[in-house]
Order: sequence, then C-alpha cells, then structure tokens
Amino acid sequence: MENIKEKNEISIDNKIFTKDDILNLIKLFVKQSNAILDKSKEIRHKNLIQEGLKESSIKERETDLSYSKLVFTSSYNSIHSCTVEDFLKEHDILDNKVIAEINFYFFEKVLDSQFLLRIKHTDSDSYSSSSYVSVEGQDKTWVKATTLLVQDFLSGCRSQSGFFKKFQTPILVINIFIIDFFLYNLTELFIRTNLSFPRMIDNMFSKHLISFVLVSSLIAATPAIFVKDWLKNIFPRIEIQTVKTIQQIRKEKRKKLFIIASEILIPTIIAYLLRRLLQ
Repeated sequence: MENIKEKNEISIDNKIFTKDDILNLIKLFVKQSNAILDKSKEIRHKNLIQEGLKESSIKERETDLSYSKLVFTSSYNSIHSCTVEDFLKEHDILDNKVIAEINFYFFEKVLDSQFLLRIKHTDSDSYSSSSYVSVEGQDKTWVKATTLLVQDFLSGCRSQSGFFKKFQTPILVINIFIIDFFLYNLTELFIRTNLSFPRMIDNMFSKHLISFVLVSSLIAATPAIFVKDWLKNIFPRIEIQTVKTIQQIRKEKRKKLFIIASEILIPTIIAYLLRRLLQ
C-alpha cells in the first residue's frame, strides 16, 4: 500500500521579482531540495543495507534518486536550461537576457517528492496569473515547511500596483471622454471663427451631434488605447526585472507615466481654455 502524499499549491500574483529575488528563491529551492534528498538517501541506504548490499554497491544506486533542472525563457522565446549547481556558479543570463519565464523542477523517488515553481511575466489585463509553486510528497513535515518558507519569501517580495488592473476600463472611458471634449471645443472654435473647415463636419456638428460624438470617439479611441497599453506594460501582474537595474526601471516608468499624464492633462487644459474663449 502506497503512503499518502500531501500536496500544497501557492498562486503567485501581483509581484515584482528582481535579480536578487530570483537568486534567493533558487537558493531556497536548493536548500529544500537537498533537505528531502538527504532524507531519501538515508532511507534508501537503510533499505539497501537490510537487503544485504555492500557499501560500494549502495553508492552506485544512490546516483539516480532525484532530478532537478532550471529553465529560463527569454522575451524572444529562446530557452536556456541548466542544472542548479551550474546556475549558482555563473548566472550571467540574469544580466544579459530579458527573462519572461522561469521554471524550477525537482523530483525525488524514494519519498515521491516534487517541488515545482513557475514565474511567468504576466500582463495586467490577463484574466489570471499563471505563476505558482507546487510542493508535494509523502513527507508531510517537509511539504509544510517548504510551503511556509515559500510563502514567507513571497511576502517579502515587492507587490505590484493593482491600480491599473482595477481601473483599466474607467481609465479608457475617461481618456476617450477628455479627447472628445477637446475635439468638441476645438471644432466649435473653428466654426465660430469662420476658419476653413470641411462642410460635412460643420453639418454633422450643428445638425447631428450624436454622429459627431461617435466619430470623435472613434478618433479618440486610438490614443486612449495607446495609454491603456502603456499602463499595462508599466504595471504587469507578474514582473521579472532582469538586465536593467531597479533605478533604470523606475526612471523609465516615471518617464512613461509623465507622458501619459501629459496626454491626459494637456487636452483637458486646452479644452477648458477653449471653453472659456467660447463663452
């Protein structure tokens, strides 16, 4: 009769992983993998001694008790696989590649243990995060301890802002409304000052206001979607920060936010000034 296995899964969402976070997480992965592997080797050794095998034969049989691997996927979908030991000796990939996904695999045979971890860069408008940690095995103490260590580690990682995920639709609607308001006042100014203006637009504005609003909304949708996409890139659900330093990333985010704020505020201010001129 097989021993009952215990399994715990942790969903990872709204987190930022820096290079140091990834290195520390891999070290935790190695520590917990080695802990259960040492225990499994001890159990295996006792079982083989009871079977009457010699020490030299036992060492040969202890080489295939486990399997572990790290797999990194770059933003260009190139895949880089290596052992944990090789990665800890040299981890240039975190300095030279923009990482989009990280997978850790560990399997152990004696106690049927598994330790799986997936971190995948996920956009803020995705339905759900596909990043997770899965720990299972017959040793319930190891499963619980590993799960708690991972939870504590994740709680120490920086959380991603959930503002855009919660308000992306209102942001899009407000942006379209602001540009519509700007176009409405600009068009009215052109008409009142007798500036050259297409007669079709003049008639649409004066006689078919609803049609004008629809057309202007279609025009406004392009920059509004542009703003939405930029915000999506600035605040992904899961963000893996490699290659660039934290200072560079923050500088780029501030620059993009400034451009987005300008795209919203400038039409608003101009529309307000035009409204004052038309009064």
